Amino acid sequence: MEKVRGWVWNVRDLGGVKFVLIRVLPNNRIEQVVVKRGNVTDEEFEAVEGFYPETLIEVHGEWRKTDKYRTGREFEARKIVVLAPSKPLPIDLTEKTPTDFSVRIKYRYLDIRKPRISAIFRAKAKIVDGARDFLKSQGFVELHFPIIIATATEGGAELFPVIYFEREAFLAQSSQLYKQSAVPAFGRVFAIAPSFRAEKSRTRKHLTEFWEFDVEAAFVDREDLMEIEYGMYRSAVERVLKEGQEELEVLGHEPVMPKGYEKIGYDEALEILKGYGIDLEWGEDFGATEERVLCSHFPEDTPFFITEFPEKAVGFYYKIDPEDPRYAWRMDFMAPGPRGLELTSGGPRESDPEVLRRRLKERGLNPESFGWYIEMFEYGFPPHGGFGMGIERLTMYILGLDKVTEAALYPRTPDILTP
Repeated sequence: MEKVRGWVWNVRDLGGVKFVLIRVLPNNRIEQVVVKRGNVTDEEFEAVEGFYPETLIEVHGEWRKTDKYRTGREFEARKIVVLAPSKPLPIDLTEKTPTDFSVRIKYRYLDIRKPRISAIFRAKAKIVDGARDFLKSQGFVELHFPIIIATATEGGAELFPVIYFEREAFLAQSSQLYKQSAVPAFGRVFAIAPSFRAEKSRTRKHLTEFWEFDVEAAFVDREDLMEIEYGMYRSAVERVLKEGQEELEVLGHEPVMPKGYEKIGYDEALEILKGYGIDLEWGEDFGATEERVLCSHFPEDTPFFITEFPEKAVGFYYKIDPEDPRYAWRMDFMAPGPRGLELTSGGPRESDPEVLRRRLKERGLNPESFGWYIEMFEYGFPPHGGFGMGIERLTMYILGLDKVTEAALYPRTPDILTP
């Protein structure tokens, strides 16, 4: 006899026959088990009616073809063993009864058992694999950098302090300083790591803990970086379209394959915004409204780059435009269309230690706090550049999700700390 293990999804009693729908790993597909009186013991037959959803059972019997169930097959039971009972569920996993996200997150360990929710994370794994494999094909080495650090990466107040024995330390805002340090040794490096930002932002795209690709490379210019970023994005979409059709079918969404990318400068972005009635003062960064309008300006098969920003609006480590010091070469890679948002931020880096010291002071930061970081540029440091690509945002956009919290297994926001 064959056997199948799964969690009870639903039970239908038709008298002498009972149909038990079970959720089966690895893909949480709902399969049908047919339980007939006489094929199992009377005790087993009567017990079926009392199975709560998520009762884990092992069924012995055989598969047979049928045109009466959507999978084209069903399992005919000969023996049923309860491996783990379940008490009544606090939320409806079938989603016939809508549940508010605040309640879903309270029972997230149950929520992720839903086929639709688990499909998000199986697809997310394929998205990550696609982007990672592209980087490896381009000669990048995957490294692992510290999460507990002594120095603020980005500066500002968006830091989570921790007590490190008798000293104050911080959770890393990014791998920025460390990935730069690895460039002279490896040439091209990346990490897939968590980043922590103590922002009290309650938007569809913000998390206080998120995972990202942190990428850095020697001897690259803006054009090189744009090709790498676009290549990662395209490879991620391509992988989930190729290997994730089952998940996409569950989610009811088909990602749009990009057909190249466009480039606009900061001033051009301001002109586009003016065309939509938004007059942003020069030097200001783009907020949620401006970002949404810019993304909607481009068709969904055409992501785009904003290729520079005012110097005052960027991190101290960005390269300044040598022809116009009002601008820094920060580049944002934007997902297009009405659901669009920023996917990456990066660009060429400053490698002159004196310039870095000056820019740190201009931002109210103490250069001495960045001692080893500044010193490393005094030892034959190559021109280089890089970027960070948020994995939850990338997943949210490619899979057509409404909020970034849906793309985090256990999201962290100003309001969510448990489970």
